Amino acid sequence: MALQPVSASLRITVLALLFSLFSDQISVATAVPTLIFEDNFDTFNRSTWQHLITAWRGGQSQFQYYTNRTENSYVKDGILHIVPTFTADRFSESFLYNGTLNLTAEGCNFIGPENFTSSCVRKGGLNGDIINPIQSARIRTINSFSFTYGTVEIRAKLSRGDWLWPSLWMLPTDNDYGDWPRSGEIDMVEIRGNDKMECDGYISGNRRANSTLHWGPSNTADKYFHTYGLRWLPTGIVLLIDGEVVGSVCPPAGGFWKLSGSSGTNIWQNGTIMAPFDKRFHFIFKVAAGGDYFPDRCLNYNDQGVVTPKPWSTADTVQMKPFWEARNQWYPTWIRNPEDSHMLVDYIRVWSLD
Repeated sequence: MALQPVSASLRITVLALLFSLFSDQISVATAVPTLIFEDNFDTFNRSTWQHLITAWRGGQSQFQYYTNRTENSYVKDGILHIVPTFTADRFSESFLYNGTLNLTAEGCNFIGPENFTSSCVRKGGLNGDIINPIQSARIRTINSFSFTYGTVEIRAKLSRGDWLWPSLWMLPTDNDYGDWPRSGEIDMVEIRGNDKMECDGYISGNRRANSTLHWGPSNTADKYFHTYGLRWLPTGIVLLIDGEVVGSVCPPAGGFWKLSGSSGTNIWQNGTIMAPFDKRFHFIFKVAAGGDYFPDRCLNYNDQGVVTPKPWSTADTVQMKPFWEARNQWYPTWIRNPEDSHMLVDYIRVWSLD
């Protein structure tokens, strides 16, 4: 049967569902779990963690390109670092405006839905904009480890700095139900790195994860390590921070299709009640910058409590140029303390349910 069109509003991101369903109860398996994956980051194992190499700006039109260069991802003293840097530091300021970023020789391995040129080759000045001004890393276990159902524990400190977007998340390995978002997405945690941000009168920035999780008025997600947990069961999903349950979801009869309020033919009708979350998923760690994840309606404040306007608008066709040219406003927030802008991961562990 042909799949029915699915709009972007049907994106099944677990956190978007978790926190509206706090009252759901999930039965936890009583069997002794088995450790099936662990990385304590004593070294950087490139067989375990594969780099995404691309200049594609992603579904949120971000401002970074991803590389496997050692200044952007490395292990130091048993901690994984994912670090955003300036593209101009590698090349030059004029390169952003007039150069050509060609990632083909570096192993460009992801082509976005637009075309090869937008993913592997970027030209400065094209349509009035500059080359992606931020260089960062996105690593994944797509070729080394995937699993279905289990318990995940990640100890990490997220990036701090205006317009940074660190995240620990999961995507399906095989897209059994079709391309994103049909096959699902699990966001364990993601934040906007801004210290003082409000959206529609509510606290945002690094005190709110995925725009739904708020764990207090102090900026702790980016200053300290926390343990992020996920219990992924055949009956539902539980999310934890530092051992405390912060949300859960149990799909009703009809599964996530019914829960999402979608109409038409259920594209997951051949799956279990947990579809699309009944297939193999893999891990992704990344630090992005800018893009549509930062809504125009949100207010950003500096250390003196003065509103500092977002340098770009999501409605503009030229976004990266004004962002880069306003770096004297946002870059100081990346370097208040050493390694503030780094996402740091101490370990990741996964246990099976049997």
